[in-house]
Amino acid sequence: MKFIAHRGLRTETIKENTIYAFQNAIANEKIAGFEFDIRKTLDNQFVVNHNAFIKTSLIKRKTYKYLKKKYNLPLLQEVLELETDKIMLVEIKDRNLPYRKLIKIFKQYQDKNIYVMSFHNKVIEKLKKKNAPIKLGILNYILNSEADYNLDFIALLNNLATPHLVEEYKRRNVEVLYYGIINEEEDLMDENGIYIVDRVPKNRN
Repeated sequence: MKFIAHRGLRTETIKENTIYAFQNAIANEKIAGFEFDIRKTLDNQFVVNHNAFIKTSLIKRKTYKYLKKKYNLPLLQEVLELETDKIMLVEIKDRNLPYRKLIKIFKQYQDKNIYVMSFHNKVIEKLKKKNAPIKLGILNYILNSEADYNLDFIALLNNLATPHLVEEYKRRNVEVLYYGIINEEEDLMDENGIYIVDRVPKNRN
């Protein structure tokens, strides 16, 4: 069983989706990696932030220089430069991307353990078509259509992941990640699964 720190390993003083949260996850021996969100800026940079807005600023309409100075948002490259072999799970929030630039970045860090996912299926399909050197997956793929799923991993909402569905993906060598409200001990049923969590459940190694 592996735990991925959702938006990094946060504390009362360490905010989500920050370099400090990711370093905290790296330092914790119970954490196998960390998840973070990226968004495209006006000048086609990739910054780390969950929401489309930060305060009153719409990220896609602001330059990286502005966002760095005003909000200190880290670049994707800053995260990928962190010294670790743990999983770096990148969630892409935007639909329209400068794919060539994004793939070039991933190629620069292809020695890292990078997983990339999105709710936007076409984004992941395009990265696959362009042979991006990373592990690719989709969140909440249409659960009754798994027969045509040909990616490296899938992220399933925990309460929708039936044993039959999980076994079918595993039979085809598709890694299964679980997310959602999974803090209760009884939710951690898959000893070989990867769980995206906001905190490490107690009494778990």
